[in-house]
Amino acid sequence: MDKKTLLEKLEAQLKVFDEEIQKLSAKVEKVRVDLKADLQDQIRNLTRQRDSARKTLEELREKGGDAWEELREGAEAAWRELKSGIDRAMNQFK
Repeated sequence: MDKKTLLEKLEAQLKVFDEEIQKLSAKVEKVRVDLKADLQDQIRNLTRQRDSARKTLEELREKGGDAWEELREGAEAAWRELKSGIDRAMNQFK
């Protein structure tokens, strides 16, 4: 996958992650008090991961050559981890 295509894909995924985190935040307001604190912690962690992913995306835009390849691999791993975290949090509401 070329750099432009990858950047477009990652940007689109970030938008989806933003929407999913917002949905989770709205759902947390409706859960029992004893579960709320744990879910809020999870959302804070997901938000930090998303912010880190956004920073990595910006770094990808700026890099070229071998540095870009190294960052690409790290970015793809970060995206997988963020998606997995969001999926785990969403599954708690099923």
